Amino acid sequence: MLASHQVFTTKFFLEKEGQPFSVAAFHRVIFYTLDRVFTGEIKRLIINVPPGYGKTELAVVNFIARGFAINPRARFIHASYAQALALDNSSKVKDVIGLEGYQAHWPVRMRADTNAKGLWRTTEGGHLRAAAAGEPITGFRAGILAEPGFTGALVIDDPLKPDDASSDTTRKFINARWENTFKSRLAHEDVPVIVIMQRLHVDDFVAHLLENSGEHWHLLRLPVLIEGPGEAPAGDVTLVPHGLPDGPLWAQKHTLAQIATLQAAPHVYAGQYAQEPTVAGGNLFKPGLMPRYVDVPRLLWRAIYVDTAQKTKERNDYTVLEHWGAGADGKAYLLDVVRGRFEAPELESTAKTLWDRCRGSEWPVERFGHLRKMAIEDKVSGTGLIQSLARKSVPVIALQRDRDKYTRALDVVPSAVTGLVVLPESAPWLKAFESELAAFPDGSFDDQVDPFVDAVSEICGAPSYTLANLG
Repeated sequence: MLASHQVFTTKFFLEKEGQPFSVAAFHRVIFYTLDRVFTGEIKRLIINVPPGYGKTELAVVNFIARGFAINPRARFIHASYAQALALDNSSKVKDVIGLEGYQAHWPVRMRADTNAKGLWRTTEGGHLRAAAAGEPITGFRAGILAEPGFTGALVIDDPLKPDDASSDTTRKFINARWENTFKSRLAHEDVPVIVIMQRLHVDDFVAHLLENSGEHWHLLRLPVLIEGPGEAPAGDVTLVPHGLPDGPLWAQKHTLAQIATLQAAPHVYAGQYAQEPTVAGGNLFKPGLMPRYVDVPRLLWRAIYVDTAQKTKERNDYTVLEHWGAGADGKAYLLDVVRGRFEAPELESTAKTLWDRCRGSEWPVERFGHLRKMAIEDKVSGTGLIQSLARKSVPVIALQRDRDKYTRALDVVPSAVTGLVVLPESAPWLKAFESELAAFPDGSFDDQVDPFVDAVSEICGAPSYTLANLG
């Protein structure tokens, strides 16, 4: 039973609840991923999954109960957005440990002098401290220093409630808990941390961890509607492959028709169900309203527009290269996007590879026009890229952006809303592109916006902004 989290959970759920746990394909992915935490393969894990999909049962209650079976000296800290929830989960862990079947295999005993829901200890020296995410937890550690194997974990389940997601003060307070509280409660750096929650905001706890914690995270993202393998977000992240087929994540819970109903509230759907939060209201761009193409139409000419990272070593800064085409119908067609963090040699090779690919045989001049240039902002790492590509005979144009990004973006809004900007029907990078565009100007990242604005301004024209220096 200890060799598999699925076997452990299903056995004791049946004994505790008197009915079998309904195991869906995505549950098996969670089971396997949690097994990797127990073995030490994963030390920092984020699981994003819709509400009501069994996350607490799998990743809190049974994870901690199994942890005590593995090591009765294990030390856990568990936090949730409300004290009542954390304490209820604590009681459920004790209920599993107290089951006859559990005790028959692992006779874990509780110390009588610490039997409160918020803190209880095993006779072997283990403990569970359960508290609200904003509550003090000083005096306790997750894990044990200088002891091999699994010794406990920090388990955070929904640290922020949906009603508080729009409160900057509350959200930032919870985000800051990672640095000023949670991180310091780990006995050592290898003690695992599990964060399991639905996404609620572009700057929620998950976004903060991925973008600002300085940690390497494994991310298991499970949207209510599976559409391909997904793409790793910003940050030092390893996306855990789910291997699930396209369609409803759990048809027993939400059918396609029911998912369509959820989509009627797009902001809520994007975060809590699709795990891709967007900014509510006030968006300049509505990517979902922009027309789509399946096959690239006849183009007059093409160009690559580049926004380089301001600091090549900045962990959260991206370089973006966008391939655009000027349609014979007067519209701007987005053809490809390359986005990543590149040091100087890799940045040069990435740009040159894209240039060569866009001049290749799949882009015949008779149908798609000449690839005219690569337009790069002449600033910081962009300056070096301009010089290095010019030495390789790439026709590079240096951009000088003399106005702020928001003001320049306003100039291309009319083109976007009147159907002059066309996006592909599908592309592996499309979801991330649309999410960033929709969140602008309030999103965490806007690296893809500058090349978008540059391209649309030149191809479609803008009332007060032209790239005269593009030639």
